[in-house]
Amino acid sequence: MGKNPEPVGVTHGWADVNGIRVHYVHAGSSSAPPVVLLHGFPQSWLMWRLILPELAVYFRVIAPDLRGYGDSAKLEGVEGYDKGTMAADVHALLAQLGVDHPLLIGHDRGARVARRYALDYTSDVVGTALLDILPEEWVYDALPAGEAAQRYWHWIFPLVSDLPEELIAGHEEVYLAHFFARSPGLLARLQADGAWNEYLRAFLQPGAIAAALNDYRATHAVDVPRYRRECDAGRRITAPTLLLWGEWGNLAERPVLEIWRSVADNVRGTMIAGCGHYLPEEQPAEVTAHLLEFAASCFTPVKPRAAPPSNNSGTR
Repeated sequence: MGKNPEPVGVTHGWADVNGIRVHYVHAGSSSAPPVVLLHGFPQSWLMWRLILPELAVYFRVIAPDLRGYGDSAKLEGVEGYDKGTMAADVHALLAQLGVDHPLLIGHDRGARVARRYALDYTSDVVGTALLDILPEEWVYDALPAGEAAQRYWHWIFPLVSDLPEELIAGHEEVYLAHFFARSPGLLARLQADGAWNEYLRAFLQPGAIAAALNDYRATHAVDVPRYRRECDAGRRITAPTLLLWGEWGNLAERPVLEIWRSVADNVRGTMIAGCGHYLPEEQPAEVTAHLLEFAASCFTPVKPRAAPPSNNSGTR
């Protein structure tokens, strides 16, 4: 039996919200300020395992599997994978749990859900941290085609109907490994701590491949056109926004803060050195420090103490 990568202190839950069944974990005191962690592709809530325990010292932490991922429902078709619907899933889950005014922290696809949430539920958000993303509409409209083909091919690949599912079927492990192998040494670390087996298990579930592809299809068909309209209308994120990105990731050499200031009012952030795309798994200590500092500014009564030492070694 493989190593269990799950951190101590998390509790699993399931909820029927917004017409689907959602799996989530939670940790920390129910009376503490709420922090919501939203994972990216091709992962699940487990991607937060190296920072969740430290956050739970100070906050009530809730980390769902987004629809189509992990152990949450995997619906057929593109409909429902737009970020407005996925943000509504999270909002309904938090309402069921009695949570309001959260800090949202998202990575990759989860950051896109967090951005949508901050726009659709503006008065219910104290802040949002977006890890290693640029605005979707900027990627489609401003990025040179050559760079898009190199860095964002996996956004374009799903736009062909049905063929991607056929090509990935039977090669799921190769496809999944490709993404983690972009960051030197990361795949080996995931395999060593057991996270790789969990990510692969979830990706092999019926409907998981199509769900991930439909996530990207919905971005092209629904999310990007909506953001274009909203940008033209001057609609912007007003909540405090933290941007973190990796030195070796897709955002490298881009004016990240400047780009985000075109769509958000209150932006701050920094590059994480020696890091690729998967910030919480590549540089968990530094990411945690930035998130704690940002959270303290969003929840003014919270003054984090020094975080307890992590039991996870060799993660840098």
